[in-house]
Amino acid sequence: MKANRGRPSDPGVQQERKTRLIEAAHNLLAEKSFRNITIRELASEAGMQSAMISYYFGSKEGLFIALLEDLSTQHFSSLEHLADSDEPLKGFIFATLEYLRGSRIMGRFLIDDVVGQPGPLGERFMELFPKRMKAFLPKLITQEQNLGRIRKDLNPRWAAFSLMNMLLMPFFAEPVRERAWDISKQDVNSPQWADHIYQMFIQGVEEK
Repeated sequence: MKANRGRPSDPGVQQERKTRLIEAAHNLLAEKSFRNITIRELASEAGMQSAMISYYFGSKEGLFIALLEDLSTQHFSSLEHLADSDEPLKGFIFATLEYLRGSRIMGRFLIDDVVGQPGPLGERFMELFPKRMKAFLPKLITQEQNLGRIRKDLNPRWAAFSLMNMLLMPFFAEPVRERAWDISKQDVNSPQWADHIYQMFIQGVEEK
């Protein structure tokens, strides 16, 4: 694909080019790790000059931070309605598992290149996902406590962290899950798995 030249002044064109670069970053993660993706490959995938990455995002790392920001916005926007639903925790579990199923590339990206790695990319990830979840999920649990559905003696933050571990571990520990426990990808992608996590969690926290 022939690269587009020049730096357009039209805001709409600039936004479209930013979007193409972010999509290119996401697409290339299906093939290789962040560390092995080059500026040249990102530009080629987006059909632009390499200089456009620095122009719009400052660096390759800046581009992937923008990708994380987009994914965070999409995910948390999809959770906003849950507080008003009849079964908010069940809805949260099903929505989170659906997100994890659709973002398997991101799971590898986070484990290989972000979590535990010093630098702006890891710091921004912590702000966009774990810290946003720390602000969101305990409030949902507190709401359920106030309605008498969950024991009031539980620490909402600890309960929220426990629930996130139940949701994330099967995806982030995939080799152990499949090779040691014989729990398949089909198993964890099923509605039965989502209901299993809900029942396991709620039976330990429900008001008797």
